Amino acid sequence: MKRIFLFVTVVAVSLTMGMGMGMGAVLADDTANETATEPELEAGEDWSQPIDSDTRITDWSYSSGRFVLTIEADEETRVSLTEAGSFEEGTTSFNYDEVRLQEGTNTVTFAVADRDGAAVAVATRQSLAQGTGAIVSTGMVEQNPFRHFGGETGLFSGVLMTVGLAGLGSWYVVRSEDSGVIKA
Repeated sequence: MKRIFLFVTVVAVSLTMGMGMGMGAVLADDTANETATEPELEAGEDWSQPIDSDTRITDWSYSSGRFVLTIEADEETRVSLTEAGSFEEGTTSFNYDEVRLQEGTNTVTFAVADRDGAAVAVATRQSLAQGTGAIVSTGMVEQNPFRHFGGETGLFSGVLMTVGLAGLGSWYVVRSEDSGVIKA
């Protein structure tokens, strides 16, 4: 009886460890695929996003609820800036501003609510007449669902420790009995 129980416990622990390592490999593969599909351009890199035919965003940065946009204008114009991005369900307010741009390069600072997925939408009268505009976004910030358990490593090591200690406790109970489990 002891040998059968010990054999079953060893097999169960081995299978659990194998599943944990397999899940780690699957999670690593998913992460690699997500990284490959991320956009190539990030804040601060050399690019241009047209707002309309005369105005374009040439650079941007985001820090602590503030976007800093560098906008080039071929002539003096007004731009409208509004907060975009992910919002909670229900009603809320948003930030809006109009800024007069001079001909050439202009730096505009715009405050948004500091949340996951902050963005700012930029439009001019010309772009609104065309039904277009530009959006600058930080993208959705993905959070690890296992972060409360110490990530995947913490979760799987916790599961393995639990299974191991349960097996050790079972082994001790069977080992301490003289002739198997005594009927209560």
